[in-house]
Amino acid sequence: MFYKPNGKAVCADVIPYYENGQFVLFYLKDYRDTDNYGEGCDWNLLTTSDLVHFVDHGTVLQRGTEEEQDLYVFTGCCYKHCGKYYIFYTGHNPHKRERGLAEQKILLATSDDLLHWHKERDFCLCAPRNSEIHDFRDPFVYYDDARGQFAMLVAAREQNDAPANFKGVTLVAYSDDLLHWKFSDKPFYSPRAYFALECPDLFQMGDWWYLVFSEFTDRYITTYRMSKSPDGPWIAPKVNTFDGHAFYAAKSVSDGNRRIMFGWNPIKCDERDDGIWQWGGSIVAHQLVQAEDGTLYVKCPNEICEAYSRQKDFALTEQMGSVFQTNDGYEIGDSCGRSFVLFEAMPESCKIRFDFTASDDVGDFGLLLNCNFADNTFYTLRFEPMYNRASLDRWPRSDIAKHTSTDTERYFPITAGAENSVTVIIDGSVIEVYINDKIAMGGRMFDFKGKWGLYTMNTKVKFSDIRLYEEVKRES
Repeated sequence: MFYKPNGKAVCADVIPYYENGQFVLFYLKDYRDTDNYGEGCDWNLLTTSDLVHFVDHGTVLQRGTEEEQDLYVFTGCCYKHCGKYYIFYTGHNPHKRERGLAEQKILLATSDDLLHWHKERDFCLCAPRNSEIHDFRDPFVYYDDARGQFAMLVAAREQNDAPANFKGVTLVAYSDDLLHWKFSDKPFYSPRAYFALECPDLFQMGDWWYLVFSEFTDRYITTYRMSKSPDGPWIAPKVNTFDGHAFYAAKSVSDGNRRIMFGWNPIKCDERDDGIWQWGGSIVAHQLVQAEDGTLYVKCPNEICEAYSRQKDFALTEQMGSVFQTNDGYEIGDSCGRSFVLFEAMPESCKIRFDFTASDDVGDFGLLLNCNFADNTFYTLRFEPMYNRASLDRWPRSDIAKHTSTDTERYFPITAGAENSVTVIIDGSVIEVYINDKIAMGGRMFDFKGKWGLYTMNTKVKFSDIRLYEEVKRES
């Protein structure tokens, strides 16, 4: 469901394009095995018509040698003009820095069919004056109707005396022919807040323009700004993210009816819960939705949600504390202590959905996953009304000083007496949570296997319409 190459390799940044009923997804393939594959990073190509089943066409933009600029073929964009396809991409080579040369430059490849690409060796964009030469990446090209020119956004850093984490900017350059570019003297966006504004993405929905980028200075997350004009001024809404920590470098594309955002859910070192988050992992797709006030939120695309359509029966195996069975679920808990219900072992790939109604803003409650109380091991999807938070947690925690084990959490205010709906999709170690078709939160579960259930702590909650689904596999 959440695409990842076989073996040790992972998907990093996705560069989405849409044409002829298919999502064309270029992605950075990191092999994680330099002994056998050597140093560097290629662009591979996936196609999908349903966001569930993928065809991997292999490498389409090959990395260069250690002497060339594009030893690592890093993020960029795909743009079509007059029947010809253009990939503007980042040529990254850390060995250049060692020689006093620019580590990153913007390069170009062209194609007639999206599969076979020719590197235009005469094309090269370097960081302009007053910009640092080693952080100059992630070009995004669009047509500026007001100017009547092509425009290119680039993630860069100003060369000044400001603290290192305040220098990140988005630059803009203009061109009449996609080959000759001139950078504006004024940054497109300069928030004075981040080391870098990676993977810029710009689009319009209705009356609003949206600038999307990813940052690793404050929260390591994909965020956005909004404006009534592509020239700003830009507004940072209260909730300016689409998912939690486990959704990075996300970029979007429209299929003509909706806009889908593609990012990656990172793996962890040695695929252990206590391992350090790594660069790259599995592809995750969210559907963008615009609220009446112009702010954005995401929901699970229908194709992914409906892929899990085979309802599976489940039996109650354990319960503890205050548990009352209702016509369509359970009322669990009381004002003090823990209560829970446990069901049979959960499938490795499945969808769990339920509704809940909290009785107050005290305590916490939620979903138990891969739970084995005999070993005192489990994961939880925790709802904490007193903190306006949903989070992914596990026990035992890797650090006893932490309130929760993971750094995956989302802002989620809960009103007592109001019903909320939750959909959880699990595919191997990947978990993606959708709340009220507005809030997404991804994470990983590596270490434990076991049952699933529902729990409360120091509160009473009504859980209803509890269902378990398995994925319906398509016949080959």
